[in-house]
Amino acid sequence: MANIWNTWTRDQYLGLVPWCWIELESAEPPGPLPFIGGVDPDVVASLHEAHGLMQSAIDTAISDVFAHRGPLDDPARRARLEDAYAEVVRSRPHLSAHIRCGRKPDGTFQWEFPLDPNKSATMRNAGLRVFNAVSRQAVPFGFAPTPSAAIGKFLGLLDGMHKAEALRAAAESSGPGHAGTLAKLLEILQGTQCLTVSPRASVHAHWLAATQDRDVVHLGHAALLYRQKDQFFLFDPWLMPWLAESAIPSLWGGLLPRPAAIFLTHDHDDHVDPRTLLTMPKDIPIIVPSRNNRRALYYDYQSILRELGFTRVIELAHGETFPFEGGCVASVPFFGEDPCDLEMPRNCYLVSDRGRNMIAHVDSGPTNARRSALTEGVIEKLVKQYGPIATVFASQQQLKEVRNYTAHACLSHPGQWLDVGENGFLTNSYLTELATTAKARLFVSYATGGADWYPDHLSFMFSRRNPARTALLTANWEAPEALKDKLAPAGCGYHYSRALDIFRATPDGGTTVVSAGESLFPLTLYQLDHGDPPFMKKR
Repeated sequence: MANIWNTWTRDQYLGLVPWCWIELESAEPPGPLPFIGGVDPDVVASLHEAHGLMQSAIDTAISDVFAHRGPLDDPARRARLEDAYAEVVRSRPHLSAHIRCGRKPDGTFQWEFPLDPNKSATMRNAGLRVFNAVSRQAVPFGFAPTPSAAIGKFLGLLDGMHKAEALRAAAESSGPGHAGTLAKLLEILQGTQCLTVSPRASVHAHWLAATQDRDVVHLGHAALLYRQKDQFFLFDPWLMPWLAESAIPSLWGGLLPRPAAIFLTHDHDDHVDPRTLLTMPKDIPIIVPSRNNRRALYYDYQSILRELGFTRVIELAHGETFPFEGGCVASVPFFGEDPCDLEMPRNCYLVSDRGRNMIAHVDSGPTNARRSALTEGVIEKLVKQYGPIATVFASQQQLKEVRNYTAHACLSHPGQWLDVGENGFLTNSYLTELATTAKARLFVSYATGGADWYPDHLSFMFSRRNPARTALLTANWEAPEALKDKLAPAGCGYHYSRALDIFRATPDGGTTVVSAGESLFPLTLYQLDHGDPPFMKKR
C-alpha cells in the first residue's frame, strides 16, 4: 500500500480526470427491471417473460392496423389480447405459479400477481470498469469481498478537493481489508492516466465567484444547480464524461462545486444516473421520493444509493420539506410520464428561499386520467403557502406511446398494451395554465437536452447536431416556440434553456437569463488547477 501512496506528497490534491468514467458491474444478472420494489423479483421475471412471449403477436396486430387490414379502434382487440395472454400463461407452469389470469364466467378478465412491499430487485456489485475516453482504454477491476459502498464512498472523495493525506486516512479507516482494495484501485487509475494531481483546489471558489446568491444554473438536460448563499443544491444530475459521447468538453463531477445536497425527482435513468452519482461525495444528504407516497410499486432508491456509497438518504414525502437557513426545498407531487399508470412515488421540488420561489417541475404533466398539479390544486396551494413562483422549469415534451413498448409494460394490464398512453404529454395550453397559476415571471423549457454533449441515440434529446431528426420527432407536436405568445398576456416570459444558462433574480421579482460565457465552460474549469489537458498540449 505504501508504494502507491508515496507517489504523491501529503498536501497534493487528487481527483479523476473528466475524461475518465467508472461503471459498477453486478455480481449476477440484474433481472429485467432492476430496483423495482413492491414485488418479488421472480414474479417480475415471469411477468417480463410473458410479455416477451406475446411480442411477436402484438407486432403483427399493429402491422395489420398500418396495413389497413384492421381498424384502429377495434372493440374486440382487447379481449383477443387478454385471451392470448392467458393462453400463454396457462401453457407454462412457471408462469402460472406467479400470474393469475383468465376469463371469468361473467366475461370479465382476471389478471393479478402477488405484491410484497418488502421485496425489490436489488443488485450486488462485485467489480467495476475504468474507462479512459482519450486513450480508449477500459480496465476491469474486481473487488469482492470489499462492498461496492466502500468503493463508491472512496470514489466520491476523488473530486479534486481532497488532499492525498486525507484520502490515505479515509482508505485506511474504510474497514477491515478495504484499504488494500482501494490502493489497487488507485494503481489502476494511475496506470490508465485517470488521476489528476494539483497543488490547489479552486473549482468551488470559482463557482462562488462566477455566480450570485439565489442563481439557478442549468447544467444540461434536467440538471439544475441552485446557489443558496454560499452552498449549492444539485437537482437530477445526469452528466457526461469528456469525449464519451461528443467531441466537445462536457460537465463532469470534479468540475462542479461540492453540493450541500442532491435532489432526485423520479426513477428514469436520465434523472437517476448511477455513473454520475458514483462520482459525487457520499457524505451529503441525497433526497428522494418517499415510499409513503406509493400505491403498490416503488423504485428502491435506498438499495441503489447504498450500493453507490451514500450514507444519508432522505425520503421526502409530498408536503414535507428539507429546511435550510432562510427557506426550504419542498416536495411536490409529480404526475404523469407514466403511460402504464403504475403511479410509483415521484417528486417535483419547490425551492423557497427568503421570499423567492422556483419550481423544478421536470417531466410532470397530466396523467392518462387527466390528473395533474393543476387539477389537484397543487400549484394553487403552493402559491398560497409560499407566494408566487417566479421561475418554472418544465419540460415541453409531447410524447404519447403504445403502452406495449414502454419500459414497465409487463407490470401493467395486458389488455391495455395496445392502448396509447401519455409519456410526458405537456401541451402548450397546459403549460400556459401552469405558469399562470404559479404567477410565474419566466417559464424555462428544459429537460429535453440543452447540451450537445448528450448521446445522439436518445429519442427525446433535441440536439442542434440533428435538426432533421428533431423535425421527425416533433412533426406532430404543437410548435414549442408558440408557447411564448401564449404566456405573454400573463406577463410571463419564455426561454429554451441551454447548458450553463444562469437564471438570476431581478429587483422587481422577475428573472433574467445571464450567459456564463467562458467562466463556467468545462475546459475553463479544468484549466483552473491543471492547465491544458495533456491531449491538447503541443508536441
